[in-house]
Amino acid sequence: MNEQTRKITYTALMMALTFIMTSLIKIPLPTGYIHPGDGAVLLSAYILGPWGGLIAAAIGSASADYFGGYGAYVLPTFIAKGSMAFIFGYLMKRFPDKNILLGMFPAVIAMTAVYYVSEVIMYGNIAGPLVNVPFSLLQSVFGVVLVTILHKPLERFRLTPVKF
Repeated sequence: MNEQTRKITYTALMMALTFIMTSLIKIPLPTGYIHPGDGAVLLSAYILGPWGGLIAAAIGSASADYFGGYGAYVLPTFIAKGSMAFIFGYLMKRFPDKNILLGMFPAVIAMTAVYYVSEVIMYGNIAGPLVNVPFSLLQSVFGVVLVTILHKPLERFRLTPVKF
């Protein structure tokens, strides 16, 4: 299999994995739900690099929101999860010798900030969306733990990041 076919295949697989991990296991909250999909988002960036991770995470997560009945969150999720994957993938590419956790925390903060700003715009209130910030961070902790456990066994599947 040539490298381009492998990149397209891995991107589609990670997109499907992100969709499944976001859709199947849901812990309902009054304002939505939390899920282990952030682990798939971070794994997408780890395996595919910044651009491939962005595509897989953004489309997989936004599709899960769309088909899960959270249509208002499709665009914020696309931006939040895409930026989360891109930041983590970029930091892993830029600083490959650093601890993997150092790349995850800026990505998690960016994702949480995008959701907060999106909810401020959607609800027209600055204080109300603060309720969701701890839940976004808690959801991301599941993702960080998952990637911390799985990054070594999945290291052989890593692709060279796409160059633009």
